[in-house]
Amino acid sequence: MKNQKAQRGFVKDSNQHRDLVKDFYDQDIDHKALEKALTQRKNTAKGFANFSLDPYTGEFGDSQKKHLLNRTMAGYCHRHHKDLDGLSLEESIELIFREDMLKEPTNIYYWEISKEEYENLYSTKDVEPNEPFIDRPYNEERPSNAEFEFFGEERITSIYWSLYGGIYDQKTSIHWKLFLFIHNLVPVSFEGSNGHKGMFNYIELVFNSCFKSYRDFIFNVTFDANMLEYLNLNESIKDTPDENYAREVQELFTVGKRPFAKFTEKDVREAARVLVGCRYDYGKVVTDEGHGNIPFLNSFEEEIFDPDNHDTGDKQFSSFYGNRIIRGREGESGVEEVSEFIEMICSTEEHSIYIARRLYQFFVYPLLTDQIEEQIIKPLSIIYKENNFSLAETLKVLLSSEHFFQNQIENTLIKSPLEFCMGLLKETDIINKWVLEKWVGDIRHNSLFESNSFSEKEKDISFIRYNMISRNIRYFSEKNGMLILDPPSVSGWAPYYQEPVYDLFWLNSSSYLERIDFMKNILKRSAPLYQNQEGNWVGCKFNLIEYLNTFENPLDVNSFINELCFRFLGGTPSELTIQRINQVLIGDINNQHWEEEINKIIGGDTPNKISYDLISQRLGEAFELMGLEGEFHLF
Repeated sequence: MKNQKAQRGFVKDSNQHRDLVKDFYDQDIDHKALEKALTQRKNTAKGFANFSLDPYTGEFGDSQKKHLLNRTMAGYCHRHHKDLDGLSLEESIELIFREDMLKEPTNIYYWEISKEEYENLYSTKDVEPNEPFIDRPYNEERPSNAEFEFFGEERITSIYWSLYGGIYDQKTSIHWKLFLFIHNLVPVSFEGSNGHKGMFNYIELVFNSCFKSYRDFIFNVTFDANMLEYLNLNESIKDTPDENYAREVQELFTVGKRPFAKFTEKDVREAARVLVGCRYDYGKVVTDEGHGNIPFLNSFEEEIFDPDNHDTGDKQFSSFYGNRIIRGREGESGVEEVSEFIEMICSTEEHSIYIARRLYQFFVYPLLTDQIEEQIIKPLSIIYKENNFSLAETLKVLLSSEHFFQNQIENTLIKSPLEFCMGLLKETDIINKWVLEKWVGDIRHNSLFESNSFSEKEKDISFIRYNMISRNIRYFSEKNGMLILDPPSVSGWAPYYQEPVYDLFWLNSSSYLERIDFMKNILKRSAPLYQNQEGNWVGCKFNLIEYLNTFENPLDVNSFINELCFRFLGGTPSELTIQRINQVLIGDINNQHWEEEINKIIGGDTPNKISYDLISQRLGEAFELMGLEGEFHLF
């Protein structure tokens, strides 16, 4: 069975990753402008005046709430902001640090492949529509006419939907942002392919670890089947231990690179000796009933360690680790050496500082100064260690501090592709409150007014979700270099760690145009879903009636414009921008006419189609205008 893994790359070929760094420098860059931008960013960090981690007691109004939500949500939107109405900062932090829920992937592909077609393709029965499939056993045999069942693309898409769908439906909780933080810091690749179960195991492990001890997570991810494959630990043998994971777990996952962390090459070799013997049961992870082969601290299983392939000698570490000796152990107890090793590296001062630094750079600002290091990072590292290596408890202090709110930190970062994409989708709630559009020749059909022009298949919510992830979210993410579960390297995504450019890597001349095009599909045109048998494209657009009703006073065009800009622009727009938006919205009509048109859409039981189309077109032009503003991409 095991040699079957090499027969197919699970997500994509690693050579196809978009190299954000290369793309950035290959563009026609104005190097003087870049240098000016980098200098400005340094000056912003140097200009921070408040270095107190004491709780912020100043005004906690709309702008402060938006700043907090921007840095804690995987895509800011209005419904998150509404959840903080009437709450104090302390109450908002309490809400934001409540855990979210991870849903199991379900059969949302039944319109793509029927139960009968699935059985014919994979020689095994499928689950019912909208039923979960992860715990179901898989057919271990490869049908002559198909791939192995556990590699099926339709279920990969469903796993992606369960992941992106969780982010789309997220509560006003930091949980998914913490998931992204850990996934970027300790990434794995699925090219070796442990099937759908293995893929979901990693997702579940990361998600379930967000509010627990990061030290325990490092122990558990060491035994994750995907990590064992990704960094070769599963193939390590005691006569010549593989050093790949032994190096990265120190350099990238826990204590950081030299010269900050002064672990030695001998430490890497000794760590490799400790770790040899770690393994997983391929059948249990990939094909058997149930899912999960993660031991979790202090509940070991015999399938995760091979005592016959373990170096039972003592391991001597350097002065960086206090000259620690990890005594060799026989049999299954050899796995206890791994626990002792993780405890050793996480007990160093450098580990706590390194994690506090990465948290600050991910959630607050990427550039660090000596003052930030001494007065913010080091105190946070103590909080982290004293709270049993809790990322969440450390962030509670940082994100409610005077430092976070009283410096000019808001709207200083470029949205990642995920934050950009999810922000637009969640703001308009396009996947839950949609309108379908279909062009037949020169005639455009709208499901809000012509429901009978669309088939039951086209109106099925699972069909819409399945195609939104396939043709829009996943495609946009991959094109822009941030497909979750497909990191470019073991270091994660360069914008989160590579100085001095950091998040500027997210934007270049081509990715900027791709963002604008995606924005137009979601906000102006319609997001493509599929092409039917007649060759007509069916697309999905947000429901204008539902969206207008989320505004405080959509009848007043000035109030509407101000709220629109607040929702979409990172910062206060210029007077010229306001004037231009006003011009495209009301044009040759006056404010009273605007009110009349909006009333025709939301004021009665039946919306007026002419008014609906008119406002939809003008609002689309306003969105396009805002999308061209730099502030549209900041948070």
